[in-house]
Amino acid sequence: MKVALSIVGGILIFLALYFGLGYLGVIGTKTVGKAQMNANREVFEETQSYVEGKRQELTKYHHEWVNADADGKLGIEATIRSSFSTFDESKLNDQPDLQLFLHRTMMK
Repeated sequence: MKVALSIVGGILIFLALYFGLGYLGVIGTKTVGKAQMNANREVFEETQSYVEGKRQELTKYHHEWVNADADGKLGIEATIRSSFSTFDESKLNDQPDLQLFLHRTMMK
């Protein structure tokens, strides 16, 4: 009888630890994990490859915008506002024409 109670007690302790530690993992993910992911995103947005990719994307949109009709320009501007809403315009200081295009588009 003592053996059976010990086994059941051990199983209950194991389950309590399993779910308790699992819950702590969820809390950690919601707090520390969220902060870690935000830090990773900020670091990524500072990389040369990200900035160069955004610069190339904006160059493509600018070329399309120059050749578009009025409705096309509105669509391209909406896409730019969506895609570049968190992009730091100052990263385009070496290309003032693109920086001005982005600034004007974001202000509409």
